Amino acid sequence: MILSGWLLSQKLTGSITYLAGCGSGSGCAGVLGSRWSQWFYLPVTALSLGLYALLFAVSFSRRRSAVLSLALATCFTGAAIWFAVVQAFVLHSFCPWCLAAHLLGIGAAVILFRSVAWKDDSKAVKPGLLVGLAGLVVLVAGQVFGPVPQSHVESRVVLSNEPNAGKPEVTKPVHERGEGRVVTFLEGKRYNVAGLPHLGDPGAPHVLVEYYDYTCDYCRDQHQDLKAVLEKYPGKFCIIVLPCPISRECNPHVPAPVENHKYACELARLALACWKVEPSAFPSVHEALYARPVLDLAQTMEAIKPLLSKPLSQEALADPWINEVLAADAADYKRINVTNSGELNYMMPKLLVGGTRMLHGVTNSREVLFKALEHEFKIAQP
Repeated sequence: MILSGWLLSQKLTGSITYLAGCGSGSGCAGVLGSRWSQWFYLPVTALSLGLYALLFAVSFSRRRSAVLSLALATCFTGAAIWFAVVQAFVLHSFCPWCLAAHLLGIGAAVILFRSVAWKDDSKAVKPGLLVGLAGLVVLVAGQVFGPVPQSHVESRVVLSNEPNAGKPEVTKPVHERGEGRVVTFLEGKRYNVAGLPHLGDPGAPHVLVEYYDYTCDYCRDQHQDLKAVLEKYPGKFCIIVLPCPISRECNPHVPAPVENHKYACELARLALACWKVEPSAFPSVHEALYARPVLDLAQTMEAIKPLLSKPLSQEALADPWINEVLAADAADYKRINVTNSGELNYMMPKLLVGGTRMLHGVTNSREVLFKALEHEFKIAQP
């Protein structure tokens, strides 16, 4: 009951990412921030708290109901199985705090089942199980067919003081360097489309800019959504993709309570090196770097080897341009982590949609993203 109440308080106060093991983009944050963490906009931790509170209350009753005991035991067991299945096969992520709560629930269920067995109250078995199963059906149906909570934040961001913007090539910001088309976002941030890693045709009429991390599960989800955008609107979009690792090893602006993501910096540097050496292979490399489970550097090098025409040299991996881009991405990360109310928001990924419009975090469905793009760019549905 205490654990459920604590998790509920953390979710209601927005402190989930500061729990141990729940840094932004972690499996824990992915579970506690997903649509499956709510039931008709009510956190499931609130339901868990209610069940444990009921169990706590009836534990002191001298004439405990066998039907209620069996119903609670069935609910605890079924809920543990349901959420384990969701984490394993839907989210592909696990929350240790949630698993601990479910293990406690199964332990309570075992005690409840045994208490009824000792009473040898066979008349209570059927109604108890039916009541418990009915509660589970309501839970599962509400999560599957009920309203989906919003999973991203939208804000308007203005960066009017980009240093050296529009200056001679040598002193230009690294995102702006190169020949060809330059697009402006946030009223002061300029990007050279062809000079930066991108997906789609650099000459497409509409450009998006994504800040992401290969070790972030939300970023992987958005990557799949952006691939769907390119397929649904062929020739209309180019997506500039800028790695922004969630690790203080190469991004000093990641807040201290957020855990460093292992291999985040290494994978980002590898992606930029591949882009610099062989741009035509970048889309395939970009896809491979999102492998799950996350690969270490040696495994990743083996995975991308067949995608390149020749192996990456140490000189390519040590190109100073890579560190320049990562430093610029990290600096942007610091400046764009702001909502309309002025509060900081470290949700990843971050997608510049158009003008000053930014989406923090992945949308709860592709349709939401499609509609946002259609509205922003006045695109008719295909």
